[in-house]
Amino acid sequence: MSRQRGVILYGPPASGKDTVTRALAALDPTFALFSRVKVGLGRSAGYRMGTPEQLARLRATPGAVVYENSRYDSTYVTDRAGLDSAFEVGVPVMHLGQVDGVRAVLDGYPAGWLTVLLWCPKEATASRSAGRGDADTPARLAAWDATQEDLEANRSFRFDLVVRTDAVPAEQAADQIRRALAEREQQLVMLDFDDTLLDRLSAVTAWISGYCGAHGLAAEVEQRMLDAMRIRADVQTFENLCAELQLPESPGQLWARYNAELPAMVRPYPGVLDALAALRGTRRLVVVTNGGAQIQHAKLKSSGIADHVAAVCISEEAGARKPDRLIFEKAAASVGCTLAQGGWMVGDNAALDVTGGREAGLRTVWISHGRPWPGGAAPDHIAHDVLDALDHIVGGAR
Repeated sequence: MSRQRGVILYGPPASGKDTVTRALAALDPTFALFSRVKVGLGRSAGYRMGTPEQLARLRATPGAVVYENSRYDSTYVTDRAGLDSAFEVGVPVMHLGQVDGVRAVLDGYPAGWLTVLLWCPKEATASRSAGRGDADTPARLAAWDATQEDLEANRSFRFDLVVRTDAVPAEQAADQIRRALAEREQQLVMLDFDDTLLDRLSAVTAWISGYCGAHGLAAEVEQRMLDAMRIRADVQTFENLCAELQLPESPGQLWARYNAELPAMVRPYPGVLDALAALRGTRRLVVVTNGGAQIQHAKLKSSGIADHVAAVCISEEAGARKPDRLIFEKAAASVGCTLAQGGWMVGDNAALDVTGGREAGLRTVWISHGRPWPGGAAPDHIAHDVLDALDHIVGGAR
């Protein structure tokens, strides 16, 4: 996992991005403005001025352009080589005015980015722009309107920090950003358990196959059991299966057998234990899972996952199931946090993990396992597996 850290300042024109960046550099010289490539006329300070020919070469080189946008009759490019150089010497501070650009950088150049919304009213933009002698104040006011529309269109995007620059002095804003960047290394990360950290489905499939084979049950019975137990298995599940299929054991016997035998069959996905071990000192890791306490604790222990997280919150013990906000509140409290402090929820279930996490005020990563997103309010990020998810959260090595 990379420990590179950077800051993305998003906001309308004249929201104080330059002023706050200077205040950050005064607090800590490792903070430095990231100079984007600019092709066009107008202000050159703070940019690496380029030519149309250079822009064409960047566009023609695979992966060279992380993000590109046009505004004020100029083209601005966030380039990979420039970011590489900036991270080598310190903590780059990037200025962006589009949420799509923020997303592009987060996805296209993984690092420990802190996203900050600097906000000011339109009247403040007009006054500041006029005060510094901008020749294009009307265009900047139009860009303020566009920024507000951009935020409205991207309500699902959550910034790590929001600062009202019309109410907070630049030095105070810079201090908030510096502290937030340091504190995020102890950020709360909630993790689903089954089919996120470990391969529950494979274990359940193997257990059903073994049980049916030992009792001479038909393939149709095996498939029906798998259909019923694919997502969730509890006492009621076994009562229904025994009544429907006339299984050779009582629901109580079958439930006891399942609880005793399944934990030894579960395995974490490859690389999960190493990834959790690497993060435990820099993130507050909490497993948040629905299910019975006995079997979930047994699976956590047998898989080795219990030794690599700070706490575990199981629905039967918490008295609430995902997506209920209460279980997320209790999970946060188990490591001395509150939901107001923010954090992440990572899981494979769109309704339980993504919707539940979003409604609890958390940023979310959905584990797709190669599936298409089923629809509804989208997560902050979609990852193929939990390793990809953790890389996204902390800024994985490129």
